[in-house]
Amino acid sequence: MGLKNILLFVFSMFTVMSCKDSHVTEKTANKKLTTAAAVALIPLGALSKKGVENDMHPLSENINVFLQNQEKAESFTPTGLHRKDYLKIIDAQVRAMIKYQDKDGRIIDPVENVEKYYTTPCFAHSVAALVASSHIDVNDSLALRGMKALDISLTDMVNATVNGNHGDFYTWPVMLAYETYKPFVSKEQLKSWDDKIHSIQVEKLYRTYNKPKENNWVLVHTAGEFLRAKSGFTNYDYVEKMLGLQLSNFTDLGMYNEHGNPLPYDLFPRHYLSGMLQLEYKGPQATSLRHYLWKGAWTSLFMQSPFGELGTGYRSSHHIWNEAQQCVVFEIYANAYARAGREKEAGAFKRAAMMSLNSMNQWIREDGSGYIVKNRFPIENKHGYERYSIHTCYNMLATSMLAQAWEFSNNEIEELPSPADIGGFVLPIVNPFHKIFANAAGTYLEYDTNGDQKYNPTGIIRVHLKGGHPQLGPSDGIASYINKDKKSVALGPLWQNEEGTWVSLSEQKNKSSKVEILESNTKEAKFRITHDITNPGKKSSQVTIIETISITDGKVVVKNEFKGVVGNKRLTWPMLVYDGKDRVNVQLTESMASLELKGKGVQFNVETPKNVSLKRKQVELKHRNGICDVAYAEFSENTVIYSLTPKN
Repeated sequence: MGLKNILLFVFSMFTVMSCKDSHVTEKTANKKLTTAAAVALIPLGALSKKGVENDMHPLSENINVFLQNQEKAESFTPTGLHRKDYLKIIDAQVRAMIKYQDKDGRIIDPVENVEKYYTTPCFAHSVAALVASSHIDVNDSLALRGMKALDISLTDMVNATVNGNHGDFYTWPVMLAYETYKPFVSKEQLKSWDDKIHSIQVEKLYRTYNKPKENNWVLVHTAGEFLRAKSGFTNYDYVEKMLGLQLSNFTDLGMYNEHGNPLPYDLFPRHYLSGMLQLEYKGPQATSLRHYLWKGAWTSLFMQSPFGELGTGYRSSHHIWNEAQQCVVFEIYANAYARAGREKEAGAFKRAAMMSLNSMNQWIREDGSGYIVKNRFPIENKHGYERYSIHTCYNMLATSMLAQAWEFSNNEIEELPSPADIGGFVLPIVNPFHKIFANAAGTYLEYDTNGDQKYNPTGIIRVHLKGGHPQLGPSDGIASYINKDKKSVALGPLWQNEEGTWVSLSEQKNKSSKVEILESNTKEAKFRITHDITNPGKKSSQVTIIETISITDGKVVVKNEFKGVVGNKRLTWPMLVYDGKDRVNVQLTESMASLELKGKGVQFNVETPKNVSLKRKQVELKHRNGICDVAYAEFSENTVIYSLTPKN
């Protein structure tokens, strides 16, 4: 058996009928085993020829309508990306990290000047994927660096000295790397690794050990413990206990919820748990996990932007690992549907995975590493970062995710249109995530019904126009947490109260807004949201703000109605003017503003009333995608209609 086949065999030991490159191997695989592997991830009722049954998923009707519309889709263009393209990003990223590796094997962040969090084990796993794929030889100096990183990671795990007390995040990438390198190291090295893995004291290593209701960290280390148990280093008792305690954090849509309702950390634990099912977890919680994770995979498919991006929502949004984890989940479900002989569903999930990868390709720096947040400022600026965002750590987290996506990918699945391409839906994902997603024919909008006022304002926070530039729509509201004045700004209305003070919808906390779906087909997605608000001030009067939003013909049209407002009104549009590297071309006329960057753009028009004049505030507000100014129009009428269209 050649080296390539040995490596592929080793890496696939941790997969359920994982795709082999050999066409003959797949064709001769036992059909019953293939179907069983698919059913481990997909409920049998979801494979009915009649479609997904109504009681199986809150989005059953949307799924069935999408599959009907998929057959009618026209002018569909695949991304042209394939399984090997995961390796290209991984290779470039890990080579960019080599210069930061110290003599012990740790990756030292160039900005913080110390090892940060779980960079080193994710580096080890990422390099392991290059070895497993024969992208590099096992004796290559890069492969040896990966083994060195694995060795020091295990040492730190045994000693419970991992950086930042982030041991919860070590075990999953360490075990995946260990299984890959295992056949190629000396008996002495393997015994050393085995002894270390046996010696791990999880109660000391994991910050959230045995904490029943903690956040995603619990599921991250639980997934790692599953891999340790699978390899014979411990039993499954702790895994079963923690899985059982965490199931209550899942919603009926299959989404994982924790404090703040963050969309990145909805998918984050699900990508680990989906990996567990893919890697043959068959314990007492398998049926429940299959139920939630299958539902969540479809929900994520409908929330994805036509530019491949994960929806924005609370902390860690706009980080490139958001899209990397989409690659993992979407590849797993593409593969599962392919095993079940369901080409349409498989093609949609494959398409979504490749769109996610294509999004990541837009954020690669000259040295091969990524901009970890979607802007192009120098890494030293930490622009748009969370307090925990680290250049080396979040790049290696992303490549470790891509290593899993590569492992689980089936290269024979052809891309077919996904919900992001076709649209035809308005999805109120209001409880508890307070979001609405709408899409018609690949033009997409995200609305926050009750912005948290730290990361996201209330109102329209994302507009991704087909043929436009995703960051110019805008792609998020202006967050208060990175601006000194702590103001939140969204695309939407303001009004004066009785005292003449300006009140903004974007800064309102409103749990009682009413959502009505008016149209939901591939030609038009339309909804109305009504906000009943108590005006701040001494008189505390009541006002009603109604936003009616329509997506049709690649255009977004918004009608704002003001009821009970006695003063003037305004309309604001956050404009990205600088992405950290390039200036945006901004043009303003009386009632029109346009933004253009790298040949793609968006045009904003106030259609009624006719006598308004758009102005710039001439401010520089920090935004996760760069620096924003704000365009605004002032008027006295009780209704304003405006539109957004792509500008090419």
